Amino acid sequence: MPTNETQKKGLPIGPKFLGIFVLYFFVSWALGILSLTVAANYDGVAIIWLPAGSALVALVFIEIRLWPSVALAVLASNLFYGSGIQAAVGIAVGSTSGATIATFALRLLGPWGDLSIFYKALKLGTFGAVISAAISAAIGVASLYLAGIVPISDFAKNWARWVLGDSVGIFLFSSFVLIYCMLWGHENNSVEQ
Repeated sequence: MPTNETQKKGLPIGPKFLGIFVLYFFVSWALGILSLTVAANYDGVAIIWLPAGSALVALVFIEIRLWPSVALAVLASNLFYGSGIQAAVGIAVGSTSGATIATFALRLLGPWGDLSIFYKALKLGTFGAVISAAISAAIGVASLYLAGIVPISDFAKNWARWVLGDSVGIFLFSSFVLIYCMLWGHENNSVEQ
């Protein structure tokens, strides 16, 4: 987790930032492929969408300027799995918008410095999941409908499944953040507004 100085100034654009950008892309792309592979059948809606959690954790705790890497990873994993370009672009826009808006909303909810790591993970897993998943699902399922993958009669069912899949991914990653901080003693690190 970043120090206060890193969050205030951001990572300078340079080799370190580009390395994190590329590393995050490949990790998130692999998580997307894994999530779509676990889905019972491909209709564009994964049962558990792990990139939702990795995106929110990356944008909140590492650097919000990683959002293009989030978008590219979601686009690449959906294209790899056979989604058409129209649906893949819409899904990437939805996933990135959800994580970015949720990051801003989490920062508006107040400073994190006074919270214990348990409450930081709880805040990320609840507020983050609700905001990010709802936005991502609305845009993503609309994209699948417009691409002819999901019929309008299944819109609500797929939206609910999408929200659940994103929420589970976010809860899993917020749990990993909690465990990481507890094991390696990062209790005093905080995310600043």
